Amino acid sequence: MKRSRKWVGLAVVCMLTTVILAGCGAGNDTKQGGTATASAQPTAHATAAVAPKERILKDAMGHEVKIPAQPKNVIAPFLEDSLTAIGVKPAAQWSAAGEPQQYLQNVLKGVPILDMTGGLKPEQALSHNPDLIILVSPNYMKNGTYEEFSKVAPTYVLSNDENDWRGNLTKLGEVLGKTSEAEQALKKYDQQISESKDKIRAAVGDKSAVLFQSANEKGFKLFGANFYSGKLLYQGIGFKQPKLLKGDYETYSLETLAQLDDVDYIFVLSGKGRAKPPVDNPLWQQLPAVKQGHVYEVDSGHWFNQNAIANKLVIDDVLKALVK
Repeated sequence: MKRSRKWVGLAVVCMLTTVILAGCGAGNDTKQGGTATASAQPTAHATAAVAPKERILKDAMGHEVKIPAQPKNVIAPFLEDSLTAIGVKPAAQWSAAGEPQQYLQNVLKGVPILDMTGGLKPEQALSHNPDLIILVSPNYMKNGTYEEFSKVAPTYVLSNDENDWRGNLTKLGEVLGKTSEAEQALKKYDQQISESKDKIRAAVGDKSAVLFQSANEKGFKLFGANFYSGKLLYQGIGFKQPKLLKGDYETYSLETLAQLDDVDYIFVLSGKGRAKPPVDNPLWQQLPAVKQGHVYEVDSGHWFNQNAIANKLVIDDVLKALVK
């Protein structure tokens, strides 16, 4: 009888131990499960913590602008190149006489166009329901005041220097929360221009070039070292400037054509509505570049421009023309 009681006692002890151990195990499982759950549930908190927030940024005119956390309908006329470079599609796009920038239409086809005659108009911007308006400079609101635009949507004036495309691309990335994308676009461009410059120099040596725009009976214009693709030709690729070149975008009489005798390559702006070069003029026909067949028609859409994608296309054109 005592022996029986002893075994019963042992059984009870074992059962209690099992229960206690099970409880401890359950506690550990709960703790581990709690940890897993905590890592899953706080994901929402973590996401909320890093999610973009509405920001107050000061623009080039000194306005403190409330930038939406994640703008969906951005209007930024003539910044479409930079927007595309950082992966942002605008709600509407710039145009001249109803023609958008054709070289971007592989991405922007179907995006409504803006009538930019005289600049953007507040009522036109309103028709596209923007949640953010970005103007590259104050010149883009000649048809309205800043206050009128800001009533349509938060309006940010990017710069006082339209020609600083690199700085403006960087600023645009900051405003839209695309800093990394802007940095990558510039890095990619810098690599391309470095490699292309070496290829061009190896192929043709130290040569001169001009970007020529015919102006019919008025004569012609030349792009200077600080004007759109002229800057890329001279400061980027490194072509020498001809002795005739003065200023950034001057008009020259046809009688001065003979002074382009020190030019090795002539790039002629072409495209819809562009005047043809004076090919019947004897002075043109006597130019060394013309005699050697070193005249190349180029699309004014991206050559009359200065941005990451446009510049890449300009470099591609030069490589195609000169590097065989």
